[in-house]
Amino acid sequence: MRTALSCMILTVLFALTGCSNYKELNELSIVLGLGIDYLPNKDMYEVTYQVVNPSENAAKSTGSGTTPVIDFKTTGKTLSEAAMNHANVFSRRNIHSHIQLVVIGEKLARKESLNFVFDIFERDANVRVNIPVLVARNSDVKTLLDTLVSIDKIPVRTLEGKLENASLILGEHGDTKIYDVIEDLTNLGSEPAISGVTIVGNKKTGITKKNLESMDKTYVALNGIGVFKEGMLVGWMDGQKTKSLQIIDNKIKKTFLRIPCDEKHYNALVINRLRSHSHVDITKNQAEINVQVQGYGFISELLCNKDISKREVLQEYEDKAVLELEKEIKEGIRAAQKMKSDVFGFGEILHYSHPRKWNDYSEQWDEVFSKAKVTVHASIDIEGVGMRIKPYPY
Repeated sequence: MRTALSCMILTVLFALTGCSNYKELNELSIVLGLGIDYLPNKDMYEVTYQVVNPSENAAKSTGSGTTPVIDFKTTGKTLSEAAMNHANVFSRRNIHSHIQLVVIGEKLARKESLNFVFDIFERDANVRVNIPVLVARNSDVKTLLDTLVSIDKIPVRTLEGKLENASLILGEHGDTKIYDVIEDLTNLGSEPAISGVTIVGNKKTGITKKNLESMDKTYVALNGIGVFKEGMLVGWMDGQKTKSLQIIDNKIKKTFLRIPCDEKHYNALVINRLRSHSHVDITKNQAEINVQVQGYGFISELLCNKDISKREVLQEYEDKAVLELEKEIKEGIRAAQKMKSDVFGFGEILHYSHPRKWNDYSEQWDEVFSKAKVTVHASIDIEGVGMRIKPYPY
């Protein structure tokens, strides 16, 4: 009886004491987006926070007419200092566990290695490392995050959605996470590649409510792939060749190809299944990169006036699609070779397949990679032509 009574008393005491780190919701701010930039005139880091404005996001609230998010920035000689300085400018304590996106400024990416940026993410247990990363291209991070959007209330969710769509539908932009960047920074024979994002339109109008009231809106759009070397941004890869990164890494889910039939007209081919295999070797100081690709797809648009019910016509289109795919892959690899940055991870493949040869060439791999002989062999099967066989006459 005494034992039962003692247990009951202890339970009540523990319940009354509560949690020592307990905080009311109105004392906290939920951070959804984080931007990191560099101020060359001050030689300091600038951290931009995008936090939820509760009064504008409540389900039954009419709001006060202000923006659904609040952006504010802090500075410091280190990222930790800048992060802690938020206490001087914001009334609530930040929660970082709900961050959905991290944007790195182009000036910072060109100034110093990402090792100095992402060190804090690995050390802080409150920040997840499965967060997408983007590089602000031709714009400062604060202005980019401040640009108001009309469909999604919260700007970082718009960026996250565009990145996901481009990865799923186009295959031109990979959904690069923090842990992907860290892995490329620490692994031998690979470098990071991060999608860029830029502001299209009037930057001054984009950060005001006039942008929501105008049909000709300022908006943010994905723009190229940032190529890094030794953790620093060295250039950009643009256009169709950016698909090569996702193809070689076997991360592509869907993409399209243009099949030329004359100087003005093309067929459109959607690739919905694609696998690749890469082999790397070195013979007599010459690196050889061989890429094998197998793709399957269907015709989504037919502007060439030929009878696709005939097998020889489909074979012609398959052959032309192969040439187009091989061209895009080769152009992507050549672009990286010019920047002497192995963002494809071919050095890592050589490391695992031929460790002794890798040991001999690892220190000068960037130079060896830039002069490597590249061979691409592709094969494409057209499995469908849609609901119509005959093209429209013209």
